[in-house]
Amino acid sequence: MANPKNAETVHSYSLIPREEILARLQDRALAIVNVMPADSFKAGHIPGSLSLPIADIPTKALQLLSNLQQEIAIYCAGPT
Repeated sequence: MANPKNAETVHSYSLIPREEILARLQDRALAIVNVMPADSFKAGHIPGSLSLPIADIPTKALQLLSNLQQEIAIYCAGPT
């Protein structure tokens, strides 16, 4: 994915425990993103999470995640 103008590239990440994700479901500072195919998202996902299939990241990520300062949790499995 090409870097948009005025965007900073961040190369760090950390794992967020399941318990923290569940505790922060209502936290608007955290975007929870499911990268599974749309059919998998429809079959089951974390409540409030956003659907952004891996194939759509290059074209739709900035539309869906317009706040580049927002904390983002990415997952690729159902609501386990």
